[in-house]
Amino acid sequence: MKRFITDALVTGVVCVGTVAALSSRPAAADDAVVLADRAVVQALEKGDKAAANRLLDADFTWIDTDGVMWAKEDALRAGLKPLLPSGGDVKIIEHRYGKVVWIQENQGNKYAAHFWVQRPAGWRLLHASEIATRPRSENPDGRPDFAIPCTNPCKEIPFKALTPNEEAAVAAWEEQESGVPEQWNRHVSDDNVVISSYGVLTKQDRWDSIQKQVQSHAPAVAVSPVLWARMWDFDTAVVMIACQPNWGGKAYWASRVFARNKDGLWQMTESYHTTIQASPVMTAVKGKSD
Repeated sequence: MKRFITDALVTGVVCVGTVAALSSRPAAADDAVVLADRAVVQALEKGDKAAANRLLDADFTWIDTDGVMWAKEDALRAGLKPLLPSGGDVKIIEHRYGKVVWIQENQGNKYAAHFWVQRPAGWRLLHASEIATRPRSENPDGRPDFAIPCTNPCKEIPFKALTPNEEAAVAAWEEQESGVPEQWNRHVSDDNVVISSYGVLTKQDRWDSIQKQVQSHAPAVAVSPVLWARMWDFDTAVVMIACQPNWGGKAYWASRVFARNKDGLWQMTESYHTTIQASPVMTAVKGKSD
């Protein structure tokens, strides 16, 4: 088995130096979370449900490369196998946010994000999101040519925050998606990289796109709304899973981490977008009030 653990900025890697709670560094061979991650991958490969179940959180969910979300019981019953093997040239990165540890495995065009959380009984795998990048099948130019105001998610989403941290993370995300470039820039960590089913985008890539959109004077089009969301509060970090449609494209699952930095600012630090391949393409229809 040949596995590389690094903190360098590689394709699909998020290194967040501005977040005080994050430790982005080479993971030690005896790192408890890395060892647990290796153990759960090997257990799932072997079909050892009992061993895997001991490391999976009660709320565990698994999003596969086709955008199918599996609950823990169904994933074990189906005998799902990890996208990335326990052997081979697999690059591993570990980002620490206090009680949340984000581990990414990467081999070629294959990516897997594992969201580990600290529970009273120990470290448990809360969520796994897998992506095998592929050519886009839908029209990439399906953006509406008329203005669409942002109500969801800028003012409301179908989710009720139950803790102050969840409220703060949602408020920061609403500011991020408000259409004000400065707010987006402020609430996205500098080294954030979005891994999607169709490729990899750095923060600079996305910022350049935002600037081109502003300079084109094209109608302001809101970001895609949220259809479903859930959050977990771990003090300095909040894990979020959301289902969102996409202008001119298929709906996707977004698996994110929001972290509070040393100045108390909440930022989006990790983000995986897995397209739901069975989803229809969303088209924009201009309403009478537009």
